[in-house]
Amino acid sequence: MIRKSKLKQTNRVHTMCDCNPKVCNNCKCPRESHDIYHEEYVDVRNRIGLKATTTTASNSGDCRDKSSQQGYSWVPPGITSDKVEVYFRKFPEEKVPKKGSKGEKYRDNQLVRQLPRQDLALAYCKFIEPEVRNKFQQFVNTRNESALDIGYVQASLETNINCKNCGESMPIGDLAVIAPKFGEFDVGWHPYCFRCSVCDEPLVDLTYCEKLEKLFCERHYAETIKPRCSACDEN
Repeated sequence: MIRKSKLKQTNRVHTMCDCNPKVCNNCKCPRESHDIYHEEYVDVRNRIGLKATTTTASNSGDCRDKSSQQGYSWVPPGITSDKVEVYFRKFPEEKVPKKGSKGEKYRDNQLVRQLPRQDLALAYCKFIEPEVRNKFQQFVNTRNESALDIGYVQASLETNINCKNCGESMPIGDLAVIAPKFGEFDVGWHPYCFRCSVCDEPLVDLTYCEKLEKLFCERHYAETIKPRCSACDEN
């Protein structure tokens, strides 16, 4: 009886869910383990629905071109090719998105895991109850305005700071990740320290949410607002 009581408290299932869309119908493995990305280049800004400015559109094109030229599926925009190599040397090899490598598959999985489409737009929600559709859209609008953003890499720090994650010193000239919602002058992270405070995974393509001065991937930010259905993976 105790186990059943705990299960009811921790697992939430929509009344409309009669299947498990998180699992492949054919092989029963997690859907995120499949090669679901077939585009040559995935622009995370388009995926999360943030409006592009002239600057971000230019950076996106620059990122796409450099990714292709250097053999990556993604590189931080706005920095030189040699700084891209410096950036990726901070990561374990299996998390570096070299084309055709385990790192490329890791990035694909993290795009699905950290940025689930059903969190990003109502069009991808299959099991949401009609009476909460307006609340969902309000959540999306508020999140996009106040919490969701994309960080960037500053190629050379102009002042000494401490990494907001590990606390270690980052001297002038060091390469750092900057998250505008935390401030852009005295707050930064080592590249591999820019991670979700819940799953502790690097934030895919520098996409993050901020809440109470903490970093979250979008998945775990959404779960601070509302529990996630254990069957369909929707909030």
